[in-house]
Amino acid sequence: MSWARLDALAGRTSERLFGERVRIEPQAAGRVVIGGPDPDRPAFDIRATLDITEHADHARGEGSRNGSRQDVNVQEIALLLEAGSVVAPNALPKTGDRVVALDRPGSPIFKIATPAEQNGGRFLFMMVPVPVV
Repeated sequence: MSWARLDALAGRTSERLFGERVRIEPQAAGRVVIGGPDPDRPAFDIRATLDITEHADHARGEGSRNGSRQDVNVQEIALLLEAGSVVAPNALPKTGDRVVALDRPGSPIFKIATPAEQNGGRFLFMMVPVPVV
């Protein structure tokens, strides 16, 4: 069995075990566009792995060594898509697009902060939470 085939099987198994439904809501972006839904790219639902890791961190840099440094809670949020799940090249999320976690309580919303990074047969996106207004 080839490594590519083994990687594809492992990816599908991982998605089946840890994947959840998310809605990708493409957003318009550009030099003269403020934002909002992109009329050329409709929203769609897909199964993906959403990883939210929380850990304590502290301030770094100048002025952070005063002896009364406080730790803060930091979230690292990643979205992992299997290449086979993406039906068309223009369906791949872009920086600024919104991701709604449909299976999580309250359906939290996130924004893609980094462009796709391809790792084997997977696309990795780092995200930030969108505050509820």
